[in-house]
Amino acid sequence: MRGFLVFLVFLLLLATGVCMWLLWPAFSSEYVIVSTPLGKIKGSISKSPNNHAVHIFQGIPYAVPPLGKLRFQETQPKGKWNGILDATKEGKSCVGAMYLDEPAEESEDCLQLNVYTPSLKMSERVPVMAYIHGGRYAYGSGRMSALNPLFIVEEDVVVVTFNYRLGPFGYLSTEDTVVPGNAGMKDQLIALQWIKKNIRAFGGDTSKITLFGQSAGGSACGLHLVSRKSAGLFRAAICQSGSALTPFSIYRSPRKYAYLLANLIDQKVSEESHNSSQLLEFLNAQSLEAITTAGNILSISLEKEDGLPAPSIEVEHENAFLWESPYTLLESGDFNRVPLITGIVSEEALTQLPSWDELNIEAKKLDTEEEYIFPYGFVPANASDDPEIEKFIKDMYIQDDSSFSENLFEAVQLKSDNLFNRGVIKHAELQSVYTDVFLYQFAYSGELNTPHLDVLGAEGKCEHGDDIRYLFVRKDISLINAGDKLTIERMVKLWTNFAKYLNPTPNSEDLLGNVMWPKLQPQNLVYLNISDTIDLGINLKEETYFKWNYTFFKWGARPFVTF
Repeated sequence: MRGFLVFLVFLLLLATGVCMWLLWPAFSSEYVIVSTPLGKIKGSISKSPNNHAVHIFQGIPYAVPPLGKLRFQETQPKGKWNGILDATKEGKSCVGAMYLDEPAEESEDCLQLNVYTPSLKMSERVPVMAYIHGGRYAYGSGRMSALNPLFIVEEDVVVVTFNYRLGPFGYLSTEDTVVPGNAGMKDQLIALQWIKKNIRAFGGDTSKITLFGQSAGGSACGLHLVSRKSAGLFRAAICQSGSALTPFSIYRSPRKYAYLLANLIDQKVSEESHNSSQLLEFLNAQSLEAITTAGNILSISLEKEDGLPAPSIEVEHENAFLWESPYTLLESGDFNRVPLITGIVSEEALTQLPSWDELNIEAKKLDTEEEYIFPYGFVPANASDDPEIEKFIKDMYIQDDSSFSENLFEAVQLKSDNLFNRGVIKHAELQSVYTDVFLYQFAYSGELNTPHLDVLGAEGKCEHGDDIRYLFVRKDISLINAGDKLTIERMVKLWTNFAKYLNPTPNSEDLLGNVMWPKLQPQNLVYLNISDTIDLGINLKEETYFKWNYTFFKWGARPFVTF
């Protein structure tokens, strides 16, 4: 009897039109269901920091789990499913070269993405921003607990974050077609293809997809710019503290790494005893823990940038993600010509040298170890020039009668230039010949910044990763001070303006100091300085950048790969 009465009430509401709320779940229920070409997905409804409705879909599988014989192999797209996929909880993170704080939350079955959208109205599709997380290609996650995009979504854009394979699971290569490498990049590629095919169901405009990322994510973003496989998947890019030319973007010795990894697990395995196919069979038989442990050891024991695998140049084959030098592709204009924002933070390497002991060790190595001062990936054309090159590099930063141990800030500057600054600026310079490029420096110091060493010359400045803390904000808005809030609003406005209009300052705005951010010119390296105020500058890091240019072009072996 009770069921019959409920049914009568339902019919009455239907007749009066009151029950139309059932057809508009955005504001009526804790959950929402969307229909995609692959199947139905159930998400949740939440509120943004400023009380806007946000539809959240988490842990959506975009690829077949890379388990068993699919470990180290190219990504397979996920097919259709039956029923309703539950996307109301976070998925797992990918295992890399080192465990995160919560190993129970990591898995090889991790190729999932997350969608955050302000509206599901099909008549009002909005731009899409697809984010690639950083973490040196070895750790990190696209999960909301790591990346909270709700301030960005408030500007009426869809944000998508995703996981990709990390460390040896994502970047192991035998430098042939047995394990061609770049599995993590191919994960990203499949994720971007998923977004292109399915994001309309979440209110996204497939013609307005912007790719953005920071650190390794900025590097990956740059590599998608130069990969023909990524053509047509995005119309703009934002590469933060990383580019196709930063030295950690290309791993130089992947086959060597693969055998070192296996040899740490079993000393009987070597290149003499195992060919590529036998090596793959051996590694596929090992546990996740054995490979991760060996990867951890290598990350500590190998010098400079060799300890953590990263994208590499593959042998040319049908499914190769990258088989040519990124520098050559950018220089020749043979890349995906879309508008670009790219830049650095003011003191990148402070986060790479988090303690006085590590900073002093770095300075001592620069003083005492021949060729340690050379940047990773720099190959002199003539070995006989090494002493002259070493002296020229030292003279960029310190006086002849001094040392890096006596000039710790200069040691930080050199590491910042080697890891980030030079490669980002050179990428911007080369690409500006062919597309619109907007260059920036983030130099704001606030409470959301990471605490860092008070190195003389760097006090009050920011370090690698601080810019992303003003886009993906994990702090309660009520606890954020006025200066930090203003910087959040500025960063979000610049980035979302670019996603909407392909121009970060399409109009003069009080919020942005009424500054119009000009496009970079190859002979006029103008940049936006984002600090307590918004200002324009010229020739970013000019005190060393142009001398590095001289170093590479006078003494470096061509063709360059990174810069």
